[in-house]
Amino acid sequence: MKNSKLFQIALAALTLSATASDSSAQLANASAATLGQGGNSVATARGFAAVASNPAGLGMGGTSGFSLAVAPVRIRTGLDPVTFSNIKDFEGRLVPADVKEDWLNLIAADGSQSGTGGVRLSILSLSAGRVGFQISTLAAGRMTLSPGVAEAILYGNAGRTGEPTDVDITGSSASAYAITTGALSIGLPITSSRDIEMAVGATVTASIGHGVAVAQGSTGTLQSDPLRADINFPMLLTTEDDVGNAGSGFGLNVGFSIRQDRMSVSGTIDNVVNTFAWDETKVSFREGTAVLEEGNNASNFDEQPYANAPASLKEALAEQTFVRVSALGAAYDVTPRFRVMGEVRNRLDGGIDLGPKFHAGAGLEWRAVDAISIRAGGAKITDGTQLGGGFSIVAGPVHLSAAAARRMGDLDDSTLVQFTLSFGGN
Repeated sequence: MKNSKLFQIALAALTLSATASDSSAQLANASAATLGQGGNSVATARGFAAVASNPAGLGMGGTSGFSLAVAPVRIRTGLDPVTFSNIKDFEGRLVPADVKEDWLNLIAADGSQSGTGGVRLSILSLSAGRVGFQISTLAAGRMTLSPGVAEAILYGNAGRTGEPTDVDITGSSASAYAITTGALSIGLPITSSRDIEMAVGATVTASIGHGVAVAQGSTGTLQSDPLRADINFPMLLTTEDDVGNAGSGFGLNVGFSIRQDRMSVSGTIDNVVNTFAWDETKVSFREGTAVLEEGNNASNFDEQPYANAPASLKEALAEQTFVRVSALGAAYDVTPRFRVMGEVRNRLDGGIDLGPKFHAGAGLEWRAVDAISIRAGGAKITDGTQLGGGFSIVAGPVHLSAAAARRMGDLDDSTLVQFTLSFGGN
């Protein structure tokens, strides 16, 4: 079989990948083409896109001499199980009681109402020959509201029946962070035989954490008679004087790529080493307590030493780092204008959650005419699915790319949108 060597190497790579564990979590992917393909780009990324997807792509054929992306931004928003779409249906008018009841039943069945938001900005992303460089900033947050808090928001102190009632607001949590990462990549071509093209690559990263917030273990009640709110929401926050430089660390990502005729197989292991951690001396504990009642309001959100925080909060902060991620993908050029690709990706447990833990998907790219490429892709992700699509318009060296994707599942319902203006790549 002509591709036997390729498949033997791929099998060995899959075995290695399974023992390790979304693309490089701390690097924003500067390529809208990647999102349009459903996130299945480890075997196809070239130029500046290879820095975040697979540095070995810089050592493969098809890499342009120079490519540059101009401040591409990826935005993610989501609400679950009550979604933005549900809320928009009642924009500008009162929500009927039966709809509120349906929403609250959904939240109770799910255990909470969650909201997520994030922005990934590639401040600079470029490649020159076999070398790539990128600076990107990630800012994201998640809020989880207990069914009791959701009930208070939907009904106020009138209660579900119209009669004042006590509401238990225990069980909410929140987290947020902002991190900037600089990355330097190199791809090295390897000649194994006349008919097989091979390359390996590595990316060294340096990250600075600008700020972090972790809040969990909330307790409290909203009392109806007499009217009283008793809230306890302990949290860890970056101290006011240290916002901008609250954590740091270095990392190493590695990758390989092999191509024979129309078939390519590639793999990566991100965060083979990663030392990023938040500096405990720059994080303060706040009790987050408040008692609100007529004639007697008191609260305590003052900064306290980190050492005063409960062990559960300290453990939650320690988990806000980057863990190992492995990926294996393949691509096949059906015709010179039509390509299909697939990818399997897995992240170890814990760590900063920037995407699904598991991803198994496929995508396609069709160059309809020389100036227009159309993409689509999907994936089975952790407890859900992802579907997306996009396009590029090419005018000489200038590429204008756009893509959107929808994630749906038990963990998250969210929408992702990205635009990239680039020179020499997508």
